[in-house]
Amino acid sequence: MRRSIMTFGSIGAALFVMTLAVTTNIANAQQKPVRVLVGLAPGGAAELVARLYTETLRVSLKQPFIIENRAGASGLIAMDALRAAPADGSVLLFAPNGGITLISQTFKNPRFDPFKDVVPIAMVGVVEVVLVVNASVKVNATAELVALAKADAQFRNFGSAPGTIPHLSATLFADAAGIDLVHIPYKGAGQVIVDILGGVLFASVVTAGEGVQHQRSGKVRILATFGAKRSPLMPAVPTMTEAGFPVEAAGWFGFYAPAATPTDVVERLGRALVAASTAPDVRERLMQAGIEPVGKMGSEVAEIMRADYANWTRAIRLAKLQPQD
Repeated sequence: MRRSIMTFGSIGAALFVMTLAVTTNIANAQQKPVRVLVGLAPGGAAELVARLYTETLRVSLKQPFIIENRAGASGLIAMDALRAAPADGSVLLFAPNGGITLISQTFKNPRFDPFKDVVPIAMVGVVEVVLVVNASVKVNATAELVALAKADAQFRNFGSAPGTIPHLSATLFADAAGIDLVHIPYKGAGQVIVDILGGVLFASVVTAGEGVQHQRSGKVRILATFGAKRSPLMPAVPTMTEAGFPVEAAGWFGFYAPAATPTDVVERLGRALVAASTAPDVRERLMQAGIEPVGKMGSEVAEIMRADYANWTRAIRLAKLQPQD
């Protein structure tokens, strides 16, 4: 009996020591600098959003946050670094949804599973995509453009970088509208905008920030947004669903941690990020960049990720997109 008591006591002591060690490691991780991996080159919209939020976290959590750009392989280099990092909240990933739920389907060997290898901490900003036409095109509604495209083949061309959210959003729209759009591949969004402004392309799908900027100058007209609701950047513009075409698609930014990160660590960071999304200076700067400030906790983001994944799966099939090596 005494041996049993001693055995159980020894087990209890061992469990206590193990729990204390884990708790101590997490506490230590919450004191040292947090590395935030960004899988894109410096200077873009992603880095702007990441820096806005990490600076707010530095103040609210009283902890240093350091941005590390790990550009390359469409974000997979940053993802590899996250997967190799300790699961204690000391290394995070900041990424667009295209780098999580889309890229995992557009590469033959993406090297990660978006539902097993990472855990979402929070969604912090939405980048809507919109249908635009050159201002010379005599249409004011999406249905009018569809009718024009069905009658005249020159209005069926659209351009985008292959496998991107604008490309796949346009593909979903074409399916809903019953038109055979002709995809013209571009290396990047910049040249797409140039060709829309120059009349080489009559219509295409671009980000909201690009659309709003050039609509203000009178060079393009935004017909619809692909969001689930109207965008605060352009409240007068209807959604695709309102226009009669039940299509939803959007880009968004989020923070992620390695999958085994303790729930309390993830939720602590998530609460701080959601609170930061309500800060007036953060909201103002994001809106100026064409990004809608959003604060959603990781549990809600996980559900959005699954819907996103299914949406892109269907779009990839419709576009007959072949996975990259």
